[in-house]
This record gives sequence, structure tokens and C-alpha cells, in this order.
Amino acid sequence: MADAWLAAYAELLAQRIGTVPPNWAFDRSRIAPEPWFANEFGTLTSRIIALQCTPLSFKRRNLYTPSVEVPLGLRAGRPAKSAEEKRQANARRQRLFRERRKAEFAALRQLAVSRRE
Repeated sequence: MADAWLAAYAELLAQRIGTVPPNWAFDRSRIAPEPWFANEFGTLTSRIIALQCTPLSFKRRNLYTPSVEVPLGLRAGRPAKSAEEKRQANARRQRLFRERRKAEFAALRQLAVSRRE
């Protein structure tokens, strides 16, 4: 049951962020052997609502629920960075750039001195 739920959830999240679902999510072992309703002791009405409202990725795996919570704010790409993190990364890049240039100039000076001699 947990494997079926995980596969359905992975497919749903992939659809929401506009990417291809992982291949493992479509393995036949990730399908519930019998229909499973989120509210086992619910009324017939709650089962009908679950049948109507369940996302397709869950229906494919024989799982039925009136709603699927996606508590994450999903978007493709890297996680957002704070202004302070950006400032520190930029300072680090600048420091490395200056160190490389300093080493290059030192090598050029050494070359010039050696040619004079």
C-alpha cells in the first residue's frame, strides 16, 4: 500500500512541476491489489466523492481519496536563496577572482624579471 501511495504521489508531484515522473513509479508492484479508500468506514457518499475527486495518478494505482495534500510550494529549479546568501556567494566569487588575478600578475612579473636577467 505504501509503495502504491508513494508512486502515485511522485507522479502527481512530477505533473505539478511539469517534469517526467520517475520510471519506478510505473512498476506493476506499485499498484494496490484491491481498491483502497482513504476513509474505510465512510459512507457511500464519501466513497462516491473519492471516486470522483481522486487524481488520475492515484486511480491508476487503485487508491481513492477525496483530496491529496501537497504541502509544498513546488517549482522547478534550484531553491531560492536569501539576499545574504547571494551576497556571501558573490563575495566569495570576487575573492577567488582577485586571488587568481594576483597569482597571474605575480607569474607575469616573475617572467619579466627572468627575461631581464
